[in-house]
Amino acid sequence: MQDASPATYPIRSAAADGLRLSERLSARTLLIGGVMVVVLALFIGAEQDPDFWWHLRIGQWMVVNGRLPSTDIFTFTASSHVWTDHEYLTEILMWLVYSTLGLQVLVILFGLLTWAGFWLLYLQVRKQPFVFIGVGLALAAIAGSPVWGPRAQMITFALSCLELYWLRAYLSGRSRAIMWFPLVMVGWANLHGGWVIGFVWLGVAIASELWGWAWDRNDAGHWMHVRRLAIVALVSGVAVAATPHFLSLYPYPFQTQGSEAQQRLIVEWASPNFHNVELRPFEGMIFLVIGGFALRRPSVYDLVLAAVGIGLALQSVRNIALFIAAVTPVLIDTYGRWWTEFEASQRWRWSLPPRPAFAAITAVALIVITGATSLRVASSISPARQAQLDTSNYPAGAADWLAAHPDVGTRMFNQYGFGGYLAYRFYPQPNRRVFIFGEAALMGDGLLNEYADVYYVRSNWRQVLDKYRVDYVVENTGDPLPNLLATQPDWTLVYQDKTAVIYVRKTPSQTPR
Repeated sequence: MQDASPATYPIRSAAADGLRLSERLSARTLLIGGVMVVVLALFIGAEQDPDFWWHLRIGQWMVVNGRLPSTDIFTFTASSHVWTDHEYLTEILMWLVYSTLGLQVLVILFGLLTWAGFWLLYLQVRKQPFVFIGVGLALAAIAGSPVWGPRAQMITFALSCLELYWLRAYLSGRSRAIMWFPLVMVGWANLHGGWVIGFVWLGVAIASELWGWAWDRNDAGHWMHVRRLAIVALVSGVAVAATPHFLSLYPYPFQTQGSEAQQRLIVEWASPNFHNVELRPFEGMIFLVIGGFALRRPSVYDLVLAAVGIGLALQSVRNIALFIAAVTPVLIDTYGRWWTEFEASQRWRWSLPPRPAFAAITAVALIVITGATSLRVASSISPARQAQLDTSNYPAGAADWLAAHPDVGTRMFNQYGFGGYLAYRFYPQPNRRVFIFGEAALMGDGLLNEYADVYYVRSNWRQVLDKYRVDYVVENTGDPLPNLLATQPDWTLVYQDKTAVIYVRKTPSQTPR
């Protein structure tokens, strides 16, 4: 018998390739792929963080001077305060990218960093039914929308996702990659002060394994996990010292968390206000994860992890990102396992269109989704859009007026959120040093409380301004202080727009008697 014609082999190979392609372009690909593309529009957006600008300026200062700041350089009120710049490396990298590649590239990189965290969330639950994966990831992205953006906190979010991915893999016996975590901690401690949360996640894993060991002493695996994770935690604790700050970095996170003034005065450190519509998806996730535990009993690790994540987010809005990192895999895994068990008990199954037809639909849909998302991202980070947001979010017009009148004023009182932008615009001009800016731990509770006394025009507001010899004010239009200054004979309005006002104190000779 003769061999088959060689011409038939390419035909069979092409058919096999087509089959493999149709398997890849499935309903799972369409849903999960579409979600992972669309969420980029939430992660990559225009810069709107008030702290962004002073991060850039201090990054530039460190590059120019070749050292870290030892004390505050932007204010005339806190210039003697010791500065433990816990995110110095991030600020240097931000300035280098901004100065060489521009703002658009910088916000894209931060968006991709956040997206990488979501990819790690997906990897933790990739074996669950795809509908629950897609819906769960989409809900998590929407729930975190109040905190996403080009912010240093995204580093802590992404590294938390990495650590939790490694922990889940280790506890399930799939990987020992968590043993490399001390090396991650070296980078984390140099990039952002959120490194302390890494020990919280390790503590959750150790506590859950201790519970498992106490419940079943015959299972030696739990005790082995406890010992190894304890070693990882100990070595990671030593690794934190591998920064220019050395031992002084250790107390920093606890000083921030223990600041009553920060918790009371700064919005992102306050508890969530569920009357805000943008926080409703986050609220919904809390109810869903609790409801999921009613459907299917969670593991001790998932239960403790969800409780810690919820507790952190209820304490502070900025911790919603940590909630997303911790709770999203728990939510998807809980409902996915419940559905798998439920479906196994039924005789019916989902039916989908034939693979070749659905593959074509999937390919076209993903192309359309990718194109639409790209257009949406390009529009949101365009220079024109950024300029529009800068005008509405920051005192850009007021800063232009001050630049055109360099001799006006010697000491400024500024709205807290304006401080970073004004520092970026005017440092190192001595008469444009700010009263306060967004590094609240550096400012200290004393200064924060004095700022609040003036901002809310409490009984001693004038004494505080006199104490610091303030002779001009840059404030939000419509805030209590400008409204009061409009009635004071020793203050005069020199600039006003929809965002900011400038009041200048009259000299004694100018003040009516």
